[in-house]
Order: sequence, then C-alpha cells, then structure tokens
Amino acid sequence: MSDGPPLPNGAPMTVDLRGRVALVTGAASGIGRACAKLLAQNGAAVALADKNLAGAEEARDEIVTAGHEAVALEVDVASAPAVQAMVDRTIARFRAIDMLVHCAGGAGGRGDVVDITDDAWHAVIGMNLHGTMYVTRAVARAMVPRGTGTMVLIASDRGLLGDKSRSAYAASKGGVIAYAKTLALELGPHGITVNALNPGTTDTPAVRRSMPPALREQRIKTDPLGKLSESEDIAEEVLFLAGPAARFMTGQLMTTRMRAG
Repeated sequence: MSDGPPLPNGAPMTVDLRGRVALVTGAASGIGRACAKLLAQNGAAVALADKNLAGAEEARDEIVTAGHEAVALEVDVASAPAVQAMVDRTIARFRAIDMLVHCAGGAGGRGDVVDITDDAWHAVIGMNLHGTMYVTRAVARAMVPRGTGTMVLIASDRGLLGDKSRSAYAASKGGVIAYAKTLALELGPHGITVNALNPGTTDTPAVRRSMPPALREQRIKTDPLGKLSESEDIAEEVLFLAGPAARFMTGQLMTTRMRAG
C-alpha cells in the first residue's frame, strides 16, 4: 500500500490504516509533511494542521491528487481556542481522531541565558510545551469516550543533551518527554497510547534556515551514520509508532540513533 522508501531488504513498509483518521500538526513542511503523506499512503484520512495554511494546503493537494483523503487546517498551537477549533473541525469532517502526530514547534533564535528576553523565552515555551498540552488535551477529550487512540509527540535529543544558546528549546523538549510519559500513565486506562520520538538532527527546511554551517558539519561528524536523517526517514518511525505493531508500547521515548560524541 505504501510507496514510501523501501526497507533495507527491499520490501516497502506497509501498515493498514484504512478507516482511521490522523491529525498531524506542523504538517506544512519537514517531518510533519512527510508523516502526513506516509500515513495517507497507508490508508488514513489525514487532517494537516499548521500555522502556515498555504503550506498545509499544498501538502493536502499532493495527498488528494494521489487519491487519498485529506483536509488542511490553520492553527496556532500556542492558542488553546485555536487548537480546540482545529480538533472540532477535524471531527466535523471525519467524525473521529484515531491518531495524533504532533510535530508543530520551533527552536527560536540563538542566545545565551544572560541575554534571552522574557518574550523570546515565553514564545518558545508557549509553542513547544504549552502547545503540546493544548493539542493533546483537546485530542484526548475526543479519544477518551471512544476508548482508543494513539499519540506520537515529536521531541528532540536536545531535551536530553541540552542545546547551547537555545535553553528554551532544550527545556521545552525535555518537558515534552516527561509530559509524554505522564500522559501515557493517565490515558493508558482509556486505551490510548502515548509515545515520544527524538528524530535527531533532520534535514528539514527549518534546520537548513537556522543551523550555522559549522554546527551542521559537527552534527554530521558526530552522527554514527555520518549524515543527517531526512524527513521521510522519521516518518517511517512515526508510521511504526502509529500502527498496530506498537499497540502495547506506551510511555516510551524512541531515539533514532545515538551520537558518537
């Protein structure tokens, strides 16, 4: 069913998601866009949500042109009312949400803690940590009465290792990891699994815009595979976490690869 990248043995990864509905935030580009496309290729109806509506609509059009069902929604995840409207519109269109893939977030600018402003700190924390709570809360309220659901939260290895000159980003992603584990405890009795994924440094448009060339080369050098992952690589990991093979996996942090140094 999937026409995504083949596995090392040449067989494509396939998961039967027909009849299921996926909500993907941050779906206009990068990891979120790749996840939305791969879930749709495997049969899911997909709601693509992003602050960049034009980008979400472009991704939706690609999915629809390929013969799959999708809708594009505008959302600022740092706004609880906007998040609730996103969930309401998804349910109005598809009647339910079976899977949440929460990719929306941002790193903010670089600056040491002695220089960071209150506004810069709150902007990153509001998007990455408050936004994660707003999205999962609204989706959980829709999933709990049905007694089933899957959530995958995109975290970052910076939440474990720190990130020099990006303290707010590291703190927020560390919070997402702890939050995912707590949410798994709360929602498990309702048949809902929650896992977090550390994608490692991935060659997304946001990374290409914001990462200095010297830091990019350092990340490549310290990666045991000697290269950055592509968004499609991470989408394959999300497909596993969202599929039936991970039905008894919850409260876990999946990290794609270790760093050599």
